[in-house]
Amino acid sequence: MSVGTTLLALLSGIGIWRLARNRAETPLPPIEVVPLVGLPGFEGSPAFSPDGNQVAFDLHGKENSGIYTTVVGGEKSLRLTSNSGDCCPRWSPDGRQLAFSRPTDEGVAIYVMPAFGGTEHRLYSGPVSIFPRSLDWSPDGKVLAFSESQTDKTHTWIALLSLDSTTRRLTSPSGQELDFGPAFSPDGSTVAFVRAIATGVVEDLYVVPATGGAPKRLSFDKCFIDGITWTPDGRDIVFSSLRGGSETLWRISASGGTPRPVPGVGVDAVLPSISPKGNQLVYLQGSPGKLNILRLNLRDEKHRQGPPAEVISGKGGAGRPHFSPDGKRIAFESARFGYPEIWACDSDGSNCGQLTSLHGTAGAARWSPDGHYIAFEFRPQEHSEVYFLEVGGGRPRLLATLPGADNGGPNWSRDGKWIYFYSDRGGGPFQLWKIQLNGGPPVQVTKNGGVFAAASADGRFLYYSKFDVPGIWKMPLQGGEETRVLDQGLFWFNWALGQNGIYFIRRVNTQPHATVQFFEFATHRIIPIWTLEKPYGPGLVLSGDGRSILYVQNEFKQSNIMLMKNFH
Repeated sequence: MSVGTTLLALLSGIGIWRLARNRAETPLPPIEVVPLVGLPGFEGSPAFSPDGNQVAFDLHGKENSGIYTTVVGGEKSLRLTSNSGDCCPRWSPDGRQLAFSRPTDEGVAIYVMPAFGGTEHRLYSGPVSIFPRSLDWSPDGKVLAFSESQTDKTHTWIALLSLDSTTRRLTSPSGQELDFGPAFSPDGSTVAFVRAIATGVVEDLYVVPATGGAPKRLSFDKCFIDGITWTPDGRDIVFSSLRGGSETLWRISASGGTPRPVPGVGVDAVLPSISPKGNQLVYLQGSPGKLNILRLNLRDEKHRQGPPAEVISGKGGAGRPHFSPDGKRIAFESARFGYPEIWACDSDGSNCGQLTSLHGTAGAARWSPDGHYIAFEFRPQEHSEVYFLEVGGGRPRLLATLPGADNGGPNWSRDGKWIYFYSDRGGGPFQLWKIQLNGGPPVQVTKNGGVFAAASADGRFLYYSKFDVPGIWKMPLQGGEETRVLDQGLFWFNWALGQNGIYFIRRVNTQPHATVQFFEFATHRIIPIWTLEKPYGPGLVLSGDGRSILYVQNEFKQSNIMLMKNFH
């Protein structure tokens, strides 16, 4: 090689290096976040069109509910449907159609319609899923991924729906696992999804080949996830998570690694969608709801006395309440400082205090019959455990239940000597167990399933709900066969045992409101007590004197779809 040629190559290399350095040092354009729509009501489930010029979304308001599209940078939105339950629109890859879900008498249906309005075509109808917003279209437009459920809706998996209405399972979760929230990678080779354990407290991000195979776990946070989307190059996944104690957007490599926060988003950010060019991001800003505890007084077992009143509210919400035996205090779970912890207030909502500081997920508090202790569940690692604490002070103590299993949902025997709890020991279905507070091995109580137990006042029977079978069951406390007392509804924690019947919350899928109802043992009649004006949350409890009911109400706020310009 001549000296001239060598010099030319050297100069060319320097030029390329300088160009690359200048590009690397060129500051990225500043991030700008603005509201996209601003309609009255609760905006949700935003999704970019394939060309990035439009966003489809659902809206839930008093008179303007339905599926909408809006032009990015425009001022008007096009209303396509008017059903209050329509949810989760997703564009076909050619931008000509929208798929969305809708509640039906049987459960849930998936529809496809022209993106500019027109006749709806139903592709699928099946049992309602706990996660109806789980929809995504494959890049080739041949299938829709969604979260499919059994009739009891407690076990969900990712399924692929073809345009001829046939389905096939993509994932096969085991035990009490729930799969939902699928999102195809840009090349269609992979599907990202969320896998939850049991009641959905522990959630992490997974990927699976679109042709099937073993899922790979990407995140190990074991906390709430609400929405996932891929970057256009398929290298990263952006998702909303409670990791760190507040709900915001995070970014993780599709091959795994440590999640890193998305800058410029702030808190209460969920349901992200990235534009095809990768330079814009839409997401929902504003908490989708706050859980408050309301009190409904009873004139007698079958009749209320006046409307309910809010007793516990505030930052972080409140759920799964329980009266102290004398009715003067209420224990509950709240994430007022980031993590769900156990709290207690006076029965009027005053004098609130935090009882645990475990920096994890604590809940399902239950007072002992003498009022000296509170049992609760806490998830320190992968599995939940049963703990108890002295109300007057002291550190929470772990009960030696069943190692390596999910143990939770504690409740006391009438004499306060035993604690009932559920466990999935061995990876099987949840069964009820009991353990003595002062030590001893756990004793299995049920053989055919059980998740939450309550002993009758006369000490003769144990009543309980099941994870995956509708109804309330009972069995003799001294042992014997179980019988189903109530054959409708899947209640988990939303029922309470009274002296002469059972209070429970039930909602028919196509009805706008749920109701508090009373099942009378003597007549087998179901008597409506109160129609809930707003959606309800986890927890229903009856005071010891039978004169008051506590339940949880979801206070939906105004929410906005936000547009982030210059996303990078």
